[in-house]
Amino acid sequence: MDKPVLIIMCAFLVIGGLDYILGSPLKLGNKFEEGFKAMGPLALGIIGIYSLSPILQSALAPVTSAVSSFLHIDPSIFPACIFPVDMGGYQISKSLAASADIGRFSGIIIASTLGATVSFSIPVACRFIEKSDNEAFARGVLIGIISIVPGCFLAGLAGGLEFFVLAWNMLPLFVIIVLLCIGLIKAPGITLKLFRIFGRLITALGVAGILLQGLDIILNIHLIPNLVPFTDTVFLVGKITLILAGAYPMMDLLTRLLKRGFEKAGRMLGVNADAIAGMIGNLASNILVWGTLKNMDRRGKMLCTSLAVSMAFVLGGQFAYVASVEPSMVGPFFLSKISSGILCILLIVFFPLLKKRPVRPGKFLHKKSN
Repeated sequence: MDKPVLIIMCAFLVIGGLDYILGSPLKLGNKFEEGFKAMGPLALGIIGIYSLSPILQSALAPVTSAVSSFLHIDPSIFPACIFPVDMGGYQISKSLAASADIGRFSGIIIASTLGATVSFSIPVACRFIEKSDNEAFARGVLIGIISIVPGCFLAGLAGGLEFFVLAWNMLPLFVIIVLLCIGLIKAPGITLKLFRIFGRLITALGVAGILLQGLDIILNIHLIPNLVPFTDTVFLVGKITLILAGAYPMMDLLTRLLKRGFEKAGRMLGVNADAIAGMIGNLASNILVWGTLKNMDRRGKMLCTSLAVSMAFVLGGQFAYVASVEPSMVGPFFLSKISSGILCILLIVFFPLLKKRPVRPGKFLHKKSN
């Protein structure tokens, strides 16, 4: 599946670039430009952690090796549950893996779902959500992380892993998700606050890596000898940017062509237009969801939040990263995201326990809106 997808991305890269040269008569040139403007945020999120991946691998190796030896679980599973795929998850999991196949599964599939949720999606969302949105947000996160398990399992089978080997190696994933569910149900305020703190720590770690690269490149000061070469990190960011410059025009064209279909789906799901826009935005980045969450109806908030956990970035930065570093995993990556997203929709539409219940004031962590 990887080759046709990359050919399509490259075709839209060319179309978007030509449209940009001609003044954007097809309105795809601005999306081409938007893809290149993403290079800055991508570099900030990727370069630092990627640079530090050998150090992080060395620090985590003793712990993960001890636990994996005791439980007979591949050590690559553990960092993938914490780090996003494009923020060290893939690189660290690959370097720790005892099995190359499980390493690819961990670093791509688990890191793009649970890892991205733990270290990126929830911490970022906590900066934006208002008090009135906390109840729907927490329920949406619950549905999203529950849907991760079957999506990852299907992707693992599609990636060629044996059923029982896959099930046993996913044990840490089950445990972490159960703990997250308990935390969000019993102590949501504390849980969300811990997410915010952890997200800041990951961000600080990435910035530290960038600063070390800056000292190395500009002043030739080598504080840490085994940083990943700066040229390698920049090449990776550039490759992802090129794919995004094709993915954004493609997604924009699809949105235009399927606009009526999306509106009809919104009516069928019982959500407003802002929720439909959020669902579409999730395909590129869930950051697009948090700023407009307050304008959605309750079901729309839950739906977009759950998809922000399960299906986000399927045509955005994560997809571009996967296509850059592990093209053979593009198919399983899509399968995990799409199947989890469909499960979220089914649970929210049909699961009767999601009916609104009163929530005690002050139970959820919140940030006042500006």
